Amino acid sequence: MVAKRTRVVGIFLAALAVGCGDSAEDTAAPSGPWDEGVALGAEPQVAGDAERGRHILLNGDYMTCGVPLALYDNPALGGMVDAGFGNVSREDVIPGREGRNADLPYSLNAFTSPDGAEVVTTNCLGCHGGKFDGDIIIGMGNATADFTTPLGGDTSVPLTDDVLDLLGLTEPEKANLKKVFGRAAVLGPQTKMRTIGMNPAEMFAVILMVHHDRETLAWSDDEVTPVVPKDHDGNPIADPRMTSDPPPWWRAHKKNALFYNGMARGDHRGTMALATSVCVDSVDRAREVDAMFTDIQAFVSSVRAPEYTRSVDAALAGEGAALFADNCAGCHGTYAGMVHPDRSEADETYPNLLIPLDVIGTDPAVAEAGTVHSPELVEWYNGSFYGEITRMEPSDPFPGYMPPPLDGIWATAPFFHNGSVPTIELVLNSKARPAVWKRVDLDSTNFDEDALGWPYEELDYSQADAPEEEQKFIYDTSYWSQSNAGHTFGDHLSDSERRAVIEYLKTL
Repeated sequence: MVAKRTRVVGIFLAALAVGCGDSAEDTAAPSGPWDEGVALGAEPQVAGDAERGRHILLNGDYMTCGVPLALYDNPALGGMVDAGFGNVSREDVIPGREGRNADLPYSLNAFTSPDGAEVVTTNCLGCHGGKFDGDIIIGMGNATADFTTPLGGDTSVPLTDDVLDLLGLTEPEKANLKKVFGRAAVLGPQTKMRTIGMNPAEMFAVILMVHHDRETLAWSDDEVTPVVPKDHDGNPIADPRMTSDPPPWWRAHKKNALFYNGMARGDHRGTMALATSVCVDSVDRAREVDAMFTDIQAFVSSVRAPEYTRSVDAALAGEGAALFADNCAGCHGTYAGMVHPDRSEADETYPNLLIPLDVIGTDPAVAEAGTVHSPELVEWYNGSFYGEITRMEPSDPFPGYMPPPLDGIWATAPFFHNGSVPTIELVLNSKARPAVWKRVDLDSTNFDEDALGWPYEELDYSQADAPEEEQKFIYDTSYWSQSNAGHTFGDHLSDSERRAVIEYLKTL
């Protein structure tokens, strides 16, 4: 009741604070980093059916293969299968799914594989289904996913025909299990992350390209296109694990180019289809999956940010709106919502700017992955089936990052493209960012409403020096791709001004 009452009163107070339809946000922003940015233009998107896309996302066979459902349901073996999926069996279900999926954890799909086997495997929500205040939010990055152990669990069990016969599997089920174990053995060791919440998306995509033939998309357990990431001097990077924080889907409808560095141009669906190609072995199958992603992408584009459900100091949010207009809107756009009840989504703006690295100053590894560290992967992708749909242009017009739309930003901790900053307060105050920190717990209801993000503990020792059982909970910014530097644009604000901006961000 407090939150609802505050919102109603807030409309009136905010109007008094910033004026109705005549706020600072309605005028031209002063000079700032946006002056150095270049706008990336919109490109045509193939139309799909969002409702059908949601159905496919939550029930479909776009992952192509999986573990036999009979093993998942086996009382003696189900625990081992669940461990391979990251122990998700106790996750919540999503209402409205059909058949067996109605009873499965939200991050798993059961389906009939193209060769006729009843299988189960992870779906897109394993990375793009998160929780806030205990509720599943489709499209929010999963910040508690544990990729600190190899994907797929223990793949050392010998899958001889005698063993598979003892399990009572059909020939299609045997083929699926062998394929899953084989791919997991390749992917697992190379996608192991340092900290819970870190996402291996970049590493996953690299391995998929390295082990698929570019022309036929046939899979090989051996590298088809060997890649050795190099630094600016051409020397191999000792540990090239690239840290990534999955962005929320509700940004997609505003963005003309996808990924943090804006390198994905054209229709948006191609890179999503590549991310699910672990079991794709031919261009024909890739086309079938691409047809599904025409609709899935339409659903992704329909996703919108959730509303902040806790209390808001509306008068303070009104003050923050004016500060936001002067200091942030030039890069991040303008918004409707509680402070601007006269506006609708159609009135919102987002400039789609690419900001140079030397201006933004955040960790450059992701922006330079395709220009410095592994440019051969860009050549592979653009020459493949997926490049015909969505092309990669990491150097057009220069390597940099796109300031994201800030709808629902309060729900998306940790912050920056590599998840190196636990709260918005620290995003706005670079001098206070901890070099090594640990989230207090993984409880989505434990939320710092003042700092807007995760409660955390600053540590005075490195991740490597921590006890082994503690290491996977620690973020250490000293590692390659994990710097928390840059975005110093809030440093000049006073503590009270930062507090006002933070309050305003709750209303987006």
